[in-house]
Amino acid sequence: MNEFTRCMKVFTHSPFQVRLRLVNMLCELLSSKPQPDEKPRR
Repeated sequence: MNEFTRCMKVFTHSPFQVRLRLVNMLCELLSSKPQPDEKPRR
């Protein structure tokens, strides 16, 4: 939890462009993972 709060502190104090890039990277990471809903049903 400590790392999370520290991360949020850095995030809230960072400029808008840096925030945008971080959110973009996070979205890419999430979208690259296979979603559990997209499992092929038999």
